[in-house]
Amino acid sequence: MINVSRKAQKKKLINFLGKVISMVSSKKIELSELPFVYLLDRDRLPNCAAIYFVSDSKGQIVYIGRTINLLERWKAHHRFNQFKRLNRKNRLNIIWLTCKADIETLSMLEIELINLYKPPLNWTKVVKPIRKITPAETALQQSLQQLAKFNVMIFGFDPIADQELPTIYLLYPVYGMRGCSGSIRTALKNINKKASSLKWKEYKTYPKSSGKFGFWETEHNGLRIDIAPAQGLVDFMPDSICRTLAGVELKAFSSEQLEIILEKMSEYEENTSSLGTLEDDPIPVEFVDKTKNGNNKNVTEVEFWEELEQMAEGEVRVMTRQFVYVDEVEIEICVNDNGYFVRYHLYYWIMYDKKNPNFQYQGTIPDLQAAANRLPTIKWAGYKFRFETIRFSEDDVEVESLLIPLAMFEDLMKNKEGIHNTNVIKEIQKGEYKPKPDDSARIKLFAWLQSNSISSLLQTNNS
Repeated sequence: MINVSRKAQKKKLINFLGKVISMVSSKKIELSELPFVYLLDRDRLPNCAAIYFVSDSKGQIVYIGRTINLLERWKAHHRFNQFKRLNRKNRLNIIWLTCKADIETLSMLEIELINLYKPPLNWTKVVKPIRKITPAETALQQSLQQLAKFNVMIFGFDPIADQELPTIYLLYPVYGMRGCSGSIRTALKNINKKASSLKWKEYKTYPKSSGKFGFWETEHNGLRIDIAPAQGLVDFMPDSICRTLAGVELKAFSSEQLEIILEKMSEYEENTSSLGTLEDDPIPVEFVDKTKNGNNKNVTEVEFWEELEQMAEGEVRVMTRQFVYVDEVEIEICVNDNGYFVRYHLYYWIMYDKKNPNFQYQGTIPDLQAAANRLPTIKWAGYKFRFETIRFSEDDVEVESLLIPLAMFEDLMKNKEGIHNTNVIKEIQKGEYKPKPDDSARIKLFAWLQSNSISSLLQTNNS
């Protein structure tokens, strides 16, 4: 009798959960109509069992939790300091749905609602300070920008998948046992570290004896994006076309190329009849660089640089690099999805004419922070520098250094601090300066930056 009773209770519970989830997802329960308090008024919360939602000023759910006593839970919430940091820029409210004080009911309902809303902070560790939430569209664009660097191609689009969401298939090139799977894995892991609802899952991995190539997937706006390895992909690149996905330009199979592949696949695949080339962008989000003019509120903006999150112990930061030249001065630019940076080595070389700084010297970071604080702007005050290991994906070279945002480097170089030749400064200010063979790199760069920007020399995805 006890077993029968417990089964009946569980069935009743599942039916109850199904009704609640259905009502929320169909918007019969409007979260905007539920009771709420401002984050800093948490002492006004009631003593009740509840599922609670933390919502920002735009209505985005950033966190979901459960409790048998709402007031007591929020007196010492483990994420309260994190919420307070976010609240400084974006007002947060605590919304609650009153429930029965049953742990099993609350737990199951919390899991279902987290899966429904995918709140970004539920996917982050409490110990990591979250400075801002990255919109899913931005995280997707940053993912695709990274994938474009690895010659990932759009294979096709299947709008009528049997047991899956409509799926966009992407392929990356492998050559026998070699490929860029490791670099893609690192890039997508870095995206997953962001406070964003967009997450990549590696759903399959070949054994090491077969190359350890990975397969990934993510979902966005009712679409599934699938990434898989492909031998011989390089042979299709010369005749490929260009298509945009979430506003990011990628190489894509032409209809002729796809037709040839599908004819061969039909011999052993069950159904590829609905697979076709991607024509229009199914995720129409325009890519906008904040360094360019334009104010479109419907456009997701991508930061020119974001403050770097601290890497976990033992992990390296994977970047690419490119070199530009200013009056024969070589400038190394380090690039990843956070933006454009230079290594401290470059700053040290230009300022002190030495290429190998001594990182055992304890004053490296304080000296750099002091230089940034002396600039005639407050925007770099408080920027956190840190030593870390950087790996350049093109050649697997690893270096120890600290990174300086390119925009900060330009501000430091435009400042006349460290230039003791007053005659040269006067020539530059009057527009009469002409580079001389014995001028230092510091003087050449200072003069050039008075009317130019290093960022104008960079090769971007759109160039």
